[in-house]
Amino acid sequence: MKPALLVVALTIAGTSAGCSSCRRAPDPSAAQDSGAATSGAIVIRPASAAGDSGVPRPGMAWIPPGTLRVGTPADRVPRVADEEPAGTPAEMGGFYIDLLPYPNEPGAIPTTNVTRDEAEQLCTSKGKRLCTELEWERSCKGPDNVSYEYGDAYRAASCGTGVSSEEAARRPSGEHAACKSGFGVADMHGGVWEWTDSPWARSTSKDKSLGVLRGGNAVAGELVARCANAIGRPTGKRSPTMGLRCCAGARNEATVQITVKGTPGLQSVGNPEELHDAWEPVLRPAIGTAANHFARAWKWSPVANEELVMILGCNTVGAPTCALAVGRTLDGRASLVASEDVGHASALPDVARIGDARHLRIRGLDPNGTFGRDVTYVYGRVEIGRVSRP
Repeated sequence: MKPALLVVALTIAGTSAGCSSCRRAPDPSAAQDSGAATSGAIVIRPASAAGDSGVPRPGMAWIPPGTLRVGTPADRVPRVADEEPAGTPAEMGGFYIDLLPYPNEPGAIPTTNVTRDEAEQLCTSKGKRLCTELEWERSCKGPDNVSYEYGDAYRAASCGTGVSSEEAARRPSGEHAACKSGFGVADMHGGVWEWTDSPWARSTSKDKSLGVLRGGNAVAGELVARCANAIGRPTGKRSPTMGLRCCAGARNEATVQITVKGTPGLQSVGNPEELHDAWEPVLRPAIGTAANHFARAWKWSPVANEELVMILGCNTVGAPTCALAVGRTLDGRASLVASEDVGHASALPDVARIGDARHLRIRGLDPNGTFGRDVTYVYGRVEIGRVSRP
């Protein structure tokens, strides 16, 4: 059977969603008394209200007040589950952002080899400031909160992504006319990584000396070219691939803090039938339409903040075959992520971890003898590999 890739959006309580392009400042009284909207492992601190509109500023785009869906919704891949929220709403006030990376001049090679403090000083010298990482993300996603500045589907040619950051950093600004967000901000990907003034508050590191950079380029274009993508680097680091972009206006105080939930690993479920009621309607097409039963099951956490279920279903009548289905539960709903036939029911296939928790191996038996199939988790996707034999 061919894998079916489907992820269901995770709803996280926060400020209420609204028109992302409305010319209306958010109501600060809607925020909780604690000053933060929380749910589960994610904390989004709401932005303070800003002005209704911006007076035009040369070389800058006005980003109106509105709702930013922070991170990547769980129904979209790729996604870095332990480093970004699942589309959590955050109300943002209006602000300005440069149309291009510093020095904000068409045809110029972006300025690089600056620390975060030096980047801030360059912006200050122009009467501006560094952007926060969520201001940067809002500017990239545009009024429709798309995954890439040009839409939800990855297109390498639009921003020239999918090449090394060293090659990309030498490109002059404005080289790709299609690389523009819904707010008209250009070259947010495909060129240099851009300093923000935000600290790296991700689960992978609590090091306060790390700052957040956005944008940039890399060979893994589909992943890196997302508006939600970020990297953390020491704030005192200089690199020919790291530059900056400036913002202006009232600074948004919205921040992202992610707490680790779950320990990566694989755990066998003692009684697979405990999962039957929730998963049988979803997994029946994957494990066969004849009479069947759940033979084995596992709970799989390939990375922190990602919890999957693996169920081995075997037919009890007709051809005695088994299938493995991988599913995800979000908002109380079961969703099939991937499935494949995995051998003969006369010798129940097994699943074992191979090194990293993102890499598993199915061991089974078919008419041609014993075999193995790798199961790999890649940024939200689950891939079941081809049969290999000893």
